[in-house]
Amino acid sequence: MIGRLSGTLIEKQAPEIVLDVSGVGYELQVPMTSFYELPELNQHASLFTHFVVREDAQLLYGFITKQERALFRLLIKTNGVGH
Repeated sequence: MIGRLSGTLIEKQAPEIVLDVSGVGYELQVPMTSFYELPELNQHASLFTHFVVREDAQLLYGFITKQERALFRLLIKTNGVGH
């Protein structure tokens, strides 16, 4: 699993960002609480991540704090959330 990414923020269009990590651009879905905490473009950023593999998609979510990621993980365990 991808637990954390650290690199250069190269795209920033809510709710998605692209983080360049050693030449690889990772697309991340970011909640607005984390989005507002991100640095300006071309600045260094580190995000804790949660990777979701579904039948129809592979999604990478990014969070500024571990606590925010933990809350997300609790929410997605709840029946009916995220469908």
